Amino acid sequence: MAGPVIRRAKPAPIGQYLIVRWKPLNRTSATVLALTGFVVLLSFWGIYTSDGATKAREREARLAQAVGSGPIEAAPTLEVAVVTATKSSEPEIVELAGVLEPVRSTWVASELAGRIIEVPVAEFSPIEAGGVLVRLDPALPEAELIRATAAHDLAKSELRRQQSLGRSSVASEAELERARAEERRSYASLVEARTQLERTRITAPFDGLVNSLELDPGAYVQPGTRIAEIVDVSKIELTLLVSDRQIEAMHPGATVKVRIDPLGNQSFEGRIARVGGAPRDADQRYPVVVELDNAARRLRPGMLARARFQVGSALATRVPARAVQREFELDYVFVVDDRDSVRRVRVETRPVPFRPDQVEIEAGLADGDRVAVEAIAQLRDGMRVLVR
Repeated sequence: MAGPVIRRAKPAPIGQYLIVRWKPLNRTSATVLALTGFVVLLSFWGIYTSDGATKAREREARLAQAVGSGPIEAAPTLEVAVVTATKSSEPEIVELAGVLEPVRSTWVASELAGRIIEVPVAEFSPIEAGGVLVRLDPALPEAELIRATAAHDLAKSELRRQQSLGRSSVASEAELERARAEERRSYASLVEARTQLERTRITAPFDGLVNSLELDPGAYVQPGTRIAEIVDVSKIELTLLVSDRQIEAMHPGATVKVRIDPLGNQSFEGRIARVGGAPRDADQRYPVVVELDNAARRLRPGMLARARFQVGSALATRVPARAVQREFELDYVFVVDDRDSVRRVRVETRPVPFRPDQVEIEAGLADGDRVAVEAIAQLRDGMRVLVR
């Protein structure tokens, strides 16, 4: 039996795979192809005319120009304000605020125990020195005074008798000394009894106002019980706190203008009465006391006041503190020349009393120098700036 017959297929000619058969495009395919080409052209045109491409061409043009004509100096872009350094001797006026206080005040207290029988003054009323604030029951002190007086009279009589006997050489020297001692002791008891009786009348220590008095007849007080607060408002004080640098400008006797807020714009004349020699608070500030006359009684303790001081009139150059750049304990400023270029200059400075926003230039600047007061951290030597 014959086996199967295997036939090998003949390979196709090579040209069969290289022949591209073109078929005519239909109308829809042609339209799509045309639209695609149009979109591609529009994209290329948008990229060419965009801001980035335009700026890139401008940069290339400037670069080509620079290569052909040499380096071009960049136009200044940083804008700064300047002040002109000039020496001035005009007096500087500063203002400090504080609260008015009485020139003196004190609390009057009872020195003995007793019951109040009379209160002859009213709270907030004026009182003269020695005026009675309250009276305590004097019965017990009066009785003690009577006993002390009798004992003293008896002691004096005994002393006279012993002295008479001594002249007759009848009494001994020891008996005479005992009589003298008893007379002195009884006299001390008499003085104490009189003092206790006087203390039943509690009086004002000086002329002033009764600022506080809240006791009524019938109240019982102990030694040390506060009776009334007396304030002296014949003069008013204004205490101001200044720093260790500012205290140097304060001198006793100097005239000060003081404006009282509740009284409008009216000014009162005061004088510096005392200048503190040591700081008072944790901030190391020194007290300065300004005293004002208050004969008209218009000024009252507790009112807010503003004192104006004239500080210094020496010839000096001052610039804003923000113009100074401090590095390694050295001070610098930037001076702007006629070509609007900046130059870093070292200066010597000192603070201005009461004016933390200014500094005094002691050395390094000349009259007429223009000093930059803005963008200090951005300035460099030789930089050109726009001056405002």
